[in-house]
Amino acid sequence: MLKRRRIGAALEALSPEQRRAVELAYYEGLSHSEIAAALGEPLGTVKTRIRQGLLRLREKLAAQFQT
Repeated sequence: MLKRRRIGAALEALSPEQRRAVELAYYEGLSHSEIAAALGEPLGTVKTRIRQGLLRLREKLAAQFQT
């Protein structure tokens, strides 16, 4: 449960656009192309948002989950 809260807090730290793209990719299982179509955004924009969002998540969560 604690891990879930930490991940949720890290997701909240993302920009709304990054968070939505990451959620669609990982919680909904959509491909980059499907996300671009759903959001009405260019494919390159979606890829960049997901990549930057994942990098920010890794930064925020790395110290918390190191063993």
